[in-house]
Amino acid sequence: MHTFTSRITAGKVSTIGRLLIILSLFVAMLPKPALSQAPLRLVIQPIQSEQKTREIFQPLADYMTHLTGQQVELITYPNYISYWSETQKPDSYDIAFDAAHFIDYRDKNMDFTVLAKQPGIISISLIVPEDDLVFDPEELIGKKIATPGPPSIAAVRIDEIFDNPVRLPTIIEGTDSTHVMSMLLAGEVDAAMLPTPLVSAQMAGDGGISLVLTTDSTPSMGVSVSSNISAEIREKLSRGLIEAEKNPEGKKMLDGTRLNPFEKTSNQEYFGYSELLEEI
Repeated sequence: MHTFTSRITAGKVSTIGRLLIILSLFVAMLPKPALSQAPLRLVIQPIQSEQKTREIFQPLADYMTHLTGQQVELITYPNYISYWSETQKPDSYDIAFDAAHFIDYRDKNMDFTVLAKQPGIISISLIVPEDDLVFDPEELIGKKIATPGPPSIAAVRIDEIFDNPVRLPTIIEGTDSTHVMSMLLAGEVDAAMLPTPLVSAQMAGDGGISLVLTTDSTPSMGVSVSSNISAEIREKLSRGLIEAEKNPEGKKMLDGTRLNPFEKTSNQEYFGYSELLEEI
């Protein structure tokens, strides 16, 4: 009896062992959790230094990770030249948060779709030190004007303003907007071209600058995504960004980045702005 019972027990153990092996093989064949997939790569145009960009926009990357269940990696660049070089490589990133001319370029050439944007419109301002009496851009011909390098929207607008090739200012390229503002305030240049919101913030804060002119506006910065991203992930990102104010994680992101609530948009809203790149 004891021997018979032992054989039954051994048989049960053997059966259980085989079932465990089958189960483990089945589990191994299941799709891995989203966070184990390759990270989605989020690029940000270099308005600020790389360190400052990471500090400001890491909450946006974290929120996108929360929305998609897939790790979102923040990628920064030291200047607009390197950013533009990478922009033209569709396999080097999956999500971008940048200006209108870049968004339209990707729509036309790389099959990207814009999902959400910051509200309103944005312009570029030509500024000088507050004690300099400059009323017309032509007064700056032959003088030094600082701007983030091409193809930033500020650099593009300078080419529009000074379109006579024999009557030009000397363009001094800064690495980012903060660097450009610091050069102007330090007296290293005679003028600067910068996004109007940054100019307004400087005027409302420490001051020290005067406005010469403000350019035509473009739609504000937007978030666009590659066609390689699934429709499901696109929907999660779009809905989550637009409804960020309605959930704790979204509010945390908006507070951390100091971004305004996102709003709906479409590629059509940015149509034609890539033509600005022809100025470069």
